[in-house]
Amino acid sequence: MARESVLTQRSIVADDTLAVLTGQPKGSFVSYTELTRGLHSYIKSKQLRLKACVHCQSQIPGYATFCDGCGKPQ
Repeated sequence: MARESVLTQRSIVADDTLAVLTGQPKGSFVSYTELTRGLHSYIKSKQLRLKACVHCQSQIPGYATFCDGCGKPQ
């Protein structure tokens, strides 16, 4: 049986996805604090944050200087 994410009171067992996101080995217990910190770090390092264009409200990457939708500068 494949090991899945198992919730405990204050931690979770890292499955394949959580291991990548947190940098912890698969099967290790990860505290919710470590999980949150790892998720924020992963999102920031991969520049996955989105923002809305100030002109047309299209969703664009947080690092964008121009909108892909309307072409206007941010």
